[in-house]
Amino acid sequence: MKYMKREECIVYKLRFKTYIDAVRFLTHLAEIAERHGHHPDVELKYTNLVLRLTTHDAGNKITDRDLALAKEIDRLIEAHRDAISSAE
Repeated sequence: MKYMKREECIVYKLRFKTYIDAVRFLTHLAEIAERHGHHPDVELKYTNLVLRLTTHDAGNKITDRDLALAKEIDRLIEAHRDAISSAE
């Protein structure tokens, strides 16, 4: 999964096959983010999930913490590949 930098954040736009697929993905992401002590901004609208990673206490810049979490998100996307209908 490739990410794009936009306005000093890493953005993922995912569309899931069902709402429950999106919620399951988000539940797994929450566990990973908690382990990292670094949490993305999340916007869930039905089957559409937008994630934004930035380090707020670094002045809303992309840091190594964001890049590390992005790698984990890439793995999670791969693990949920069958439930995702599109990804940007």
